[in-house]
Amino acid sequence: MRLKKENRIIFEGLDYVDMTERSEKYLLEPKKIEKNLFDNDTYFRDETPYSIVYPESSKDVLDVLIWANKEKIKVIPRGSKSSLSGGAKATKDSLVIDFSKMNKIIEMDTHDLVLTVEPGTKIKDIYSEVEGSGLYFPIDSFSSYNGTAGGAAGENYQGMRFAKYSDTRLNTMQIELVNPVHGIITLGGKTVKNVSGYDAKIAWIGSEGTLGIFTKLMYKLLPLPEKRSIIILPFESLDEFFNFKKDFNSLKIFVSALDFMSNKIANYILKVDSKYLAFILIEGRELEVERLKQEMLKFGKSDKAQTFEGEDFNFMYENRLSMGKKTLDDKLFADDVTLPIKACPNFLKYLEEAHYDFLLHAQDGGVLVFRKQVPSEDDEIYKIVLNQKGSLIAERQLGMQPKRKLFLERAGKIYVELMDSLKKSVDPNYILSPDRYVF
Repeated sequence: MRLKKENRIIFEGLDYVDMTERSEKYLLEPKKIEKNLFDNDTYFRDETPYSIVYPESSKDVLDVLIWANKEKIKVIPRGSKSSLSGGAKATKDSLVIDFSKMNKIIEMDTHDLVLTVEPGTKIKDIYSEVEGSGLYFPIDSFSSYNGTAGGAAGENYQGMRFAKYSDTRLNTMQIELVNPVHGIITLGGKTVKNVSGYDAKIAWIGSEGTLGIFTKLMYKLLPLPEKRSIIILPFESLDEFFNFKKDFNSLKIFVSALDFMSNKIANYILKVDSKYLAFILIEGRELEVERLKQEMLKFGKSDKAQTFEGEDFNFMYENRLSMGKKTLDDKLFADDVTLPIKACPNFLKYLEEAHYDFLLHAQDGGVLVFRKQVPSEDDEIYKIVLNQKGSLIAERQLGMQPKRKLFLERAGKIYVELMDSLKKSVDPNYILSPDRYVF
C-alpha cells in the first residue's frame, strides 16, 4: 500500500481523499475499482465502495482503521472474492481492505507443529506448502480451495472434515488483529497447554470481521496421514443411501469425510450417471485405511465403486475442494443449513420433491442447498430447518439479511444485548463489517 518513492498511501477508488489533518491529497484511480468488485451477475453484488486499499503490513491496516474510524467510514475486509456468504460484499461508500498483498507464509515450525500466515494467504497454497513438508492442515470449506486464511478465520471454516478434525476455531493457536480502539492485538499463543484466563480468540474467529480485522494467524498442524484414499459410491435413491449410512454407523467411527450429493453437484467432481453419489475420504495408517475401505465396499455397491489413490487421489481431492468455485461460476447460491442427523432423510426427500440440488455432510448434518437466487425470510426450507431444531447458520452467511433476521429472532433479546455490548467495546462507531450479526 505504501510507495517508497513518494512515501505516501495510494487509495484506488472514485475521488480524492484527505488521509491526514494536513491539506495533502491522495489520488484515487477510478478505473481500478471496477475490476476488484464481484461479478454483477452473481447473487452477492457489490455496491460501489468509497475506495479499495491494499495493505502490506499490520501497521498499514492500523493506519487505515484509525482514519476510517475518525471519518466514520464503514470497512469491509476482503481476501480472494471467493465468499459464498456475502461476507466480503462491499456496501455503498464503504472502504474495502483487500489483503491480496498480505499473502505470505511467515513460518512453518516443524517442532511445535504450527503454521503462521498472513490473512491473504490462499488455503490451496497452505495445503501445498504443508503437505510438501510431510504435515497436514485439516481446515477446509466448500469455498476453501480459493479461499484465504483470513476468510477461514472470519467465517470459521468447517467443511467436509469437520466431524473428524473440528473447525477453524479449534485449529487456531493464535491470532493477531486490529480494531479501532485497541490497535494491534495478539490473542492466544504457540503452546498447546494455554488454559488460564479467557480464550478470547474464540469470540473473534467466526465474527465475520465485526470485532476486528485479522492480520496474522497461527494454526496447529498434524502429521500427514500415512495413506489417503477416496471412494466414490453411486446411489439411485435416498433410501438406498441411508441404508448404507445405517451400516456405516455400526462401525462407530468417523472417516475424514462422508458427503452425499445430487447428480448435478456430483458432476462438479466426476462425470456420473447415477442419481446420487457418495464421496468418502479415508485417511490414517495404511492398515486402518485398507480395513475401512473394505467395510465401505461391503456396505456399498462394490461392483460400481471407484477408488482413487496416489496421483488419482490428488486429482479427485482437488476437484472436491474446487466445487465452491465451480458452483459460483454457474451462478448457484450454496445455502448453508444444519439439521439434527436424524432429520436429514426427510429433509432431503423434501429437497428432492422440490427439485433442489444438494450436498449433505452425512456425519454432522450440514446441508448445502443450491439455489438460483437468495431466498426471502419466509422461505419454506428455512421453516422446515427451524421446525426441526436445526440452524440456518451452518458456518457462514450472517451477511445474508433474511437469515440474519431469523437468526436474531431465534437468539433472543439477551443474546443481542450481550453481543452488542462486546461490539461497542471494540468498535464504538460500528465501522467494521456492517450488516453482520446484530450490527
